[in-house]
Amino acid sequence: MFETQRKLVKETGRTRTPASDNLMETELGRERYTRSLPMNCPKQCYAMVGLPARGKSYIAHRLARYLNWIGTKSKVFNVGQYRRRLVGVNMTYDYYDPFNTTGAQSRRMVANHVLDTIIEWFKEDADNAVAILDATNTTRDRRDLILERCPPEGIQVMFIESVLDDTFIEERNIREHKLRCPDYQGCDPDDAFNDFSKRIENYKKAYETLCLNLDRELSFIRVSNITQFHINNLIGTVQSKSAYFLMNIRPHTKTTLYLSRHGESQFNELAKIGGDTNLTDNGVRYAKKLGKFLLENNLTDIPVWTSIMKRTIETCSHLPNQNVQRYKCLNEIDAGRCDGLTYKEIEETYPEEFALRDLDKYNYRYPQGESYQDVCCRLEPIIMDLEKQDQVLLICHQAVLRCIVGYFLNLSTDEIPYIKIPLHTVIKITPLAYGCEKEEISFGVESSVTHRDKQTQESIERRLLALDISNGDSSFVGHEEEINGNNEDVVSDRVVMMAS
Repeated sequence: MFETQRKLVKETGRTRTPASDNLMETELGRERYTRSLPMNCPKQCYAMVGLPARGKSYIAHRLARYLNWIGTKSKVFNVGQYRRRLVGVNMTYDYYDPFNTTGAQSRRMVANHVLDTIIEWFKEDADNAVAILDATNTTRDRRDLILERCPPEGIQVMFIESVLDDTFIEERNIREHKLRCPDYQGCDPDDAFNDFSKRIENYKKAYETLCLNLDRELSFIRVSNITQFHINNLIGTVQSKSAYFLMNIRPHTKTTLYLSRHGESQFNELAKIGGDTNLTDNGVRYAKKLGKFLLENNLTDIPVWTSIMKRTIETCSHLPNQNVQRYKCLNEIDAGRCDGLTYKEIEETYPEEFALRDLDKYNYRYPQGESYQDVCCRLEPIIMDLEKQDQVLLICHQAVLRCIVGYFLNLSTDEIPYIKIPLHTVIKITPLAYGCEKEEISFGVESSVTHRDKQTQESIERRLLALDISNGDSSFVGHEEEINGNNEDVVSDRVVMMAS
């Protein structure tokens, strides 16, 4: 259906110089590249480009985390992991020499295998949207392979190149991350460092960077030394949002977050949702203990971000920190007509709404209120700012913190609404190489339990069916036996009708 995005026509005349960016050297004797791009294509392959230890894997995992959080289902495919499975570990630097014919054939075989896996991944689930190919892809020949394989399968290709000239950061990346990979397990650190450095030199021999002269028809983002960006020919919303994200992260900053709900509020004590009430006595005790925790851990200079609601402002009033910033976008999820009610009262007053929310809690929107998806949308500027901070303490609310924790732990939209965020607990998020670690710190102050577990699909469907039968909906009469069978279409139709 789709033509190759970039087709290399047979060269005539002199052979191009592999590592050269000089247009006169590379374009003599070859014709122009041509391509055909599928417009608004739901399937995308982001192919990383760059020498080893340039932060490609870090960028790939961060970008996948962001795309998953905004509802674009993404996955990282690391070629090194596949190579170790197919070829083995302990491959020395000679394997990566571009003049090593055996090594080159082996690496191309691995590259084809990973592309096969990506194509199959897209076929497995229609919701799969972005595959991030985490590899060096340092030559035009290797990038041509991607362009030959993906567009015919209806997969649009964008390249993301990471260029880094800072030798200090390069050495740190090698020692902190690369020497811990299976290739160097049990090796002397200095020997491993020397081998990996020689591996980089081998890649440099054939490295062809993305450039406007030869690659103007391609979609690509070129990130130079973290702060400079060359964006070319991006197509569609997903690629644009990806570029927006990349321009807002600092790949070599380790942001440690401290997250806490406000102290117990009067509505928490009454099991009511929403509202704008003050703290209980237990809530005040927690706020004071939180202040003591900050003092004992030398965190009195850490910025504190909070919502504009009474219970968070009162919690902050007991902290020693002076740098407190209030953001409306950190307010709790708007429960609309259900604000100020208990879950039991909602179930009695709005039984259909109560069941429908259990059916799809992330996308369900309270009548005249918000959904978790809405909360994630308004939190996006906060997420961008958090990516640039060294340390921050956030004091806000259960649904808001679920969305933020879900982002940093790369959790699915099915998981986010059910993350446990207990009262009177500090959640510490610490960055790791390609993810984050979560730690809970409790101060032993009593509080109400506001978490409600996920309900089973069967129980939700039973409630929906019972409601329709009691309301005299003839379309459901006689379908009682489908409760334990396949009644997904019946329930789905009901959800659509309620939404409209």
